[in-house]
Amino acid sequence: MPTPSPTLAPFVTPTAGPNAGPTTAPSSAPTPLLTQAPAMPTAPTPNPAPIMPTTQPPSPPVSCLSIKVDISTDTYPEETDWTISDKTGNVVASGGGYTDKMTRYIQDVCLEIERIYTFSISDTYGDGICCEYYGSGSYKLYLGETAFIEGGHFFSSNQHMFLLVDQDTVLIDHGTVSGINQLGHF
Repeated sequence: MPTPSPTLAPFVTPTAGPNAGPTTAPSSAPTPLLTQAPAMPTAPTPNPAPIMPTTQPPSPPVSCLSIKVDISTDTYPEETDWTISDKTGNVVASGGGYTDKMTRYIQDVCLEIERIYTFSISDTYGDGICCEYYGSGSYKLYLGETAFIEGGHFFSSNQHMFLLVDQDTVLIDHGTVSGINQLGHF
């Protein structure tokens, strides 16, 4: 059998250009295929309510007490300085460098309870801070409103040993008072 000869498809010649403008931009890229099923939302786990204490914790014990050191200078204030030392000799508080004559200087110091301390005051000229010719200087240490150490008559220095027992009690070792002047005053 003979092979049929190819036929030509009808050919149409266009009569005019397109009558519409270009089409809009193509749509977005195709959506990829899902490989997993979407996760189902779960209900949130509630947080447990905080547990509040029914009573406040006790206050920490008072570990230090405020001691007031009250220095009234004489007419040579720069000669006066003082220290408070613990039992081992470490200085835990100090004052000095005073510049104003006949002036009261007050300093609050926090000292630990149940410790032994030594208050030392000195006058570099060696005439103390009270009375004779150079003014009426003095010193006082207070626990609350009560003065538990006081003085002013001494030569170069004076010392007082004391024990802070609690907020109401100070024990003073009167045998440690040094610096007694020639008249027996301190």
